[in-house]
Amino acid sequence: MKVVVTCLAPLSHGSFGDEAGNAMPIRRMALVSLPGAPRVPCVSGNALRGALRRIVMRDLFARCELSRETVPSPAWDRLYAALANGGHLEGSEERVSPDSIRELRAALPPLSVFGAALYSYLLPGHMSVGILWPRCKETLEAGLVADAGKGGGGMLAEDLVEEVSHCRHVDREQQSPELSGVTPMPTTVEVLSTGTVLESEITFAAHASDRERGAIMHGLSLMRALGGKAAGGFGRVSIDCGEALEPSDLTSYQDWLGSKLAKGALMDLVAQLGPRKAKKGK
Repeated sequence: MKVVVTCLAPLSHGSFGDEAGNAMPIRRMALVSLPGAPRVPCVSGNALRGALRRIVMRDLFARCELSRETVPSPAWDRLYAALANGGHLEGSEERVSPDSIRELRAALPPLSVFGAALYSYLLPGHMSVGILWPRCKETLEAGLVADAGKGGGGMLAEDLVEEVSHCRHVDREQQSPELSGVTPMPTTVEVLSTGTVLESEITFAAHASDRERGAIMHGLSLMRALGGKAAGGFGRVSIDCGEALEPSDLTSYQDWLGSKLAKGALMDLVAQLGPRKAKKGK
């Protein structure tokens, strides 16, 4: 499934490990198939996958009226962390019967498609999200984008990048920076410019259900921002996945989402995600 993301505002996706003081470079990856192995700005597939996971799971919780107010802690914390944040393993994996796995996947399609570490065992996901490459001269030559006629065209990758600077101003009439320690804080961020178009490919396991594919389509329809600094207006996007999925897939998921099955499956999972019991003699 091809996903086309158009930047309606500058998009920030930070690089790890680069020492740049109060400036944050954008993520770049080398294209070694091209002469000189140019490093091209891009957005990781994991960023899109993570944003989709939170959108889909938060929407699921809201529709099922599940929250910290309706599910007591720590049950809510463990449910949210597992589904919306991917969870983690508390020790070595325990054996789970294939029948139980199949039942869980059928009961909770969004969990099945994203996968999660469910504290005592790992549930693999049913999809893979590719890196989002910008339409530009280099990615077209490398065969990473199908069409470079919009959102960059024949522009060089670095021509899509600009620097945006901000500075926090303090209210000196109400507080003294010398006493509070809160001072002006100038920062500079490298971003992909407004109008940049990026392409990604989402692939599904052959045995992924129609509801699982529909969950991703539903999440894409709700996505309005990607990348960092969304609170400052960065990362606003429009998403187009064309006719990649059957409309019936989306309908199937939305029908499940509006039924009592969704909430019932979540409450069953809450009971399963209780703290791990220590084994005798340990």
